[in-house]
Amino acid sequence: MDRTDTVSDGARSATASSDGDLARLIAAGDEAAFLATYDAHAPLLFSVVARLLSDREAAAEVIQETYLTLWQRAAQYRPEAGSMRTWLVRIARNRALDRLRAEARRPRLVPPSGPVVTDGGPMPVAEARSTDAEGDPGISLERRWVQAVVRTAVASMPADERLVLVLAYDQGLSQSQIASRLALPVGTVKSRTRRAMARLHETLGAVPDLVAHDALEVSDGSR
Repeated sequence: MDRTDTVSDGARSATASSDGDLARLIAAGDEAAFLATYDAHAPLLFSVVARLLSDREAAAEVIQETYLTLWQRAAQYRPEAGSMRTWLVRIARNRALDRLRAEARRPRLVPPSGPVVTDGGPMPVAEARSTDAEGDPGISLERRWVQAVVRTAVASMPADERLVLVLAYDQGLSQSQIASRLALPVGTVKSRTRRAMARLHETLGAVPDLVAHDALEVSDGSR
């Protein structure tokens, strides 16, 4: 990236009101627009990828790759196809899942001969390798990504809003049961639930991966 003085361009960046404007500025080499986009979306992307990979260093590399792609290909962004966040999420998702697939293909250390002992008894080494490879198909990786996105969004909510979602979706409680559990008026539970769902929609509504999945597998954010 050409690190040049962008004071005047920065003024234009500050007034860029749409993702399309930002993309055009970035494509023209506007560093301030690039940094504005980074500040707006990188924290969420990093949290999701770190949760998925369970490796903050690897997550940081994925985010670096994602924003390098933005810097190099901003001209390819099309606002009519989705928001800038959606586009960046797609890039980060692809990079992160590629890492998981590569990890799954990496040879594992096993004894050179003899059976592998499992809870069900001895298993030939070749069969053990086959079972491991089949245990994490692509659909499972996609589902793990969706869950990481949702759990990250839920974990960032205020505690009172997060709690009503956890009770509703993890424990299957009705709003009246939640109100009884928390010793709150039902109206308070309903208002907290509405705020929580609005936050989820704001964070996740533009993320296409969630459309085809049962995304609301709410966690308390501990994972």
